[in-house]
Amino acid sequence: MTRPPITRLQFLAYLLSLPLYVMLGLIVTEALLAAATTWLVIQAGRDVAADAFLTRDLLWILAAQSASYIAGALSWYFAESAGFRAFGRYMMQFARQNREHTRLLSDKNAREQVEPFLTSTTFVNIFNIMYELEQQLKLLLGLVFNATVLGMEIDKGLPVAYGAAFALLMSMQWFLRRRVAGVYLENQRQNNRVIAQGYTAWDNIFSGNRYNLHLWLKGFKGKLRDAFRAQVRAIMTREGLSAFGGVFALAIVFLTMTWVAASNAGDTALLIALAATLPRQIEMTNNVHEFATGWNDVLAIWTKIGGIVENMQPVPDPDFDQRIKFDRLVLREHDAAKVCGSVGEAMSLVLSQPTGRINVRGANGSGKSTLLAALKSEIKTRAYYWPTTDRMAFRFTAQEKLDEPEDFFGDDDEEAKPRIAGDKPPGFSSGERQIKSLQEIVTYTDAAIYLLDEWDANLDPNNRATADALVEALSRRARVVEISHRDRV
Repeated sequence: MTRPPITRLQFLAYLLSLPLYVMLGLIVTEALLAAATTWLVIQAGRDVAADAFLTRDLLWILAAQSASYIAGALSWYFAESAGFRAFGRYMMQFARQNREHTRLLSDKNAREQVEPFLTSTTFVNIFNIMYELEQQLKLLLGLVFNATVLGMEIDKGLPVAYGAAFALLMSMQWFLRRRVAGVYLENQRQNNRVIAQGYTAWDNIFSGNRYNLHLWLKGFKGKLRDAFRAQVRAIMTREGLSAFGGVFALAIVFLTMTWVAASNAGDTALLIALAATLPRQIEMTNNVHEFATGWNDVLAIWTKIGGIVENMQPVPDPDFDQRIKFDRLVLREHDAAKVCGSVGEAMSLVLSQPTGRINVRGANGSGKSTLLAALKSEIKTRAYYWPTTDRMAFRFTAQEKLDEPEDFFGDDDEEAKPRIAGDKPPGFSSGERQIKSLQEIVTYTDAAIYLLDEWDANLDPNNRATADALVEALSRRARVVEISHRDRV
């Protein structure tokens, strides 16, 4: 069944929240107060020309600009809050859309491609979106409001100059957008390759094996070089466009200021006002330059969001089902054994009884684990699936909060259990982890079917007997399909 893809706009909708709206209100307030400061400076200049300048003029300027700074500082708090909410929504949506697609669990290519988005890329890009949104809005509103004040109080040509500079920069962005987007996309691809290679650093370094470490370093260095080249191309593209646009914007604005000064040579009050606002106008021309750089960054982030939404629904290996060699798989229950020819036949056997144990036998590479993943995909929430991974979340690992997690999905079969109190455990061996995981599965889950993949791995005879007793307890209340390479004790 084809799942409808998520769009970039749907992803950006994760940002919509009360903190975002408060942030936007504060940004508008900051820009209005900055424009009010510009107006007060102009009025102070006119008071100087009329010999009516008072100390309170300075106090009003101080109050308005200080309030602008405070509003800007507060907006960052709400930007952070909106960013964390958005990342939480992204993770919840990823969980909702993929929790039934068990076939993806063992797909190495899909995992290496998607995991960077789950662990760092998406998190970083969400906050880059927030920072760029805040920064660009501040620049844009500051330019619009201040240019409006300058046009009303000094000369209408000034806002026209800023408008022309803005139009020039946007035109450059529009005509070069595809080429620039391609550079940024390649930059993201190469960075993700380096991040994915970093996931295996721990194993290859701490194992202490020269052979494996040499191969890992060789691959890492190659990916690092490619990522560096892509990063340099992206930075040079961004900075080159920014510098080119900034030079033209500065030329337009300062030529206009020169024309205004020359045209009003006898108007002392206007010239004083122009001189008094010169620091503000220099700041505004610098903002035009930053605006150019910022829009390049916005384009880069927009391109990266494309990578995020494309990996929201990972595509599994199309040859998944072909990896199950049914002619070599035997499903054994008690003394009866059956060679299954399809997932459907295996399903029929699993559903034939409400309780009991079915052992999946077969040679290495015959698709035993693949069969369990396929069964989980068919049975969905009625089955509890325990794959051969050490990354599943259990209470004893102390990696999760002690409080029961909120039910974001609303369709779990498991009932809420009281939380477990206790200190953080000191760490467990692989065998201890197996036993403690099984204990939690028996105690805190209530599924109709359990799919246990190599539950007896890494267990000595004593621990295996303990684990077997736990699996037997499950089989008395539910159906258990297990993969075990040893005879039952």
